[in-house]
Amino acid sequence: MRTRYLCLLSAMFFSASAFTAESALPTPFKGATANSKLEVSYDDLNAFLDAEVLVIGRSTREKATRQVTTGTLMRSRVNRLTALEANRFHFESLSDEKVSDMLVTLKESLENLPDEVPLSLLSRDEQLAYWLNLYNFTMLHEIAKRQLSGSLKDDLGYDDNGRLLNDKVLTVAGQELSLNDIQFTILKEKYDEPVVIYGLFQGNIGGPSIRDEAYTGKRVWRQLEDNAMEFINSNRGTYYDGKISVFYEHSMPFFDNDKKKLKTHLLNYIDEDRYYDEVESADDLEFAMSDWQIADLTGGARSYGGSVMNNSAALMDSVRSAQQQVAGNVQNSLADTLVEQSPIARRFSPAQLELLNNMKVKYKINNGSVEVKDISEEEARKKSESQ
Repeated sequence: MRTRYLCLLSAMFFSASAFTAESALPTPFKGATANSKLEVSYDDLNAFLDAEVLVIGRSTREKATRQVTTGTLMRSRVNRLTALEANRFHFESLSDEKVSDMLVTLKESLENLPDEVPLSLLSRDEQLAYWLNLYNFTMLHEIAKRQLSGSLKDDLGYDDNGRLLNDKVLTVAGQELSLNDIQFTILKEKYDEPVVIYGLFQGNIGGPSIRDEAYTGKRVWRQLEDNAMEFINSNRGTYYDGKISVFYEHSMPFFDNDKKKLKTHLLNYIDEDRYYDEVESADDLEFAMSDWQIADLTGGARSYGGSVMNNSAALMDSVRSAQQQVAGNVQNSLADTLVEQSPIARRFSPAQLELLNNMKVKYKINNGSVEVKDISEEEARKKSESQ
């Protein structure tokens, strides 16, 4: 039995530092397989995100033009510094029961994956992609479930009162989790890399952008680097006089609560001299930049009975009808796929499933859960003759 254990252990990645870093984690979330060939497929997530996310692109640092309204004295809440930034999600489509049900199915399929496949059989990169996707689809699901719109400031909170981040809304491998548990317990303990925070969509314009694709084990670090570059080089992330996003205040544990480390991190990504100089020369970094408006296609803008002219959010409205048509086609096709396939079959190809079955057998041996059944002498003789 010891030989089998050592053989399996040699195929798993458990460094001394990994054990120490993961000591605070529940057992189901510890460990990883260093050279695991298992790759989780997120084709269904990709189809959903491609249909529902509008990519805005890199920030130009330009302010949005002022709104000119007629017929009303009401004004919608638009932060002109950030109104033209951040990818947008078509939250309005979630009022459609079919689309909403699909989101629930996708979120639950991610939530239940560790019940089918122990996470320790996956590589660290595959696990990172999994946790980021689970976080983001749970965020989308909770925003839809709570029917949130407009400002998310009270719901996010970035303190103990923010229910959106602190409520236990997930059960993964028997463990009840909140979104903050994923960020500050699981991701902080397993990775402790600042760039990880840029993969956590907050639902609002002022946070990291939601991507129009799922995170994957093969590309997760490049995807995070891309998100980091976009966010830091935008008015949402950094500005004049050392003003930076309030999202960094929320995420300070990833910088060991040290503003010097945070400053070094920012300077490694800023690609414009004037903003580099502003951050470098700042005596102190001020958590001042925020935009709590929901990152929907209107940028949080609302019409109050009057016509709106020169509204920057209208630029995104112009693509709404075309996007809805694409979304409808993708969603109908995706819905059929979800009905036909089980979650485990959807996440792995036939070849991967065969590999997974072999790995799960070894995993059970390692954990002492192999079932031994006595057989009769006659059955033993027949098995011996057949070999």
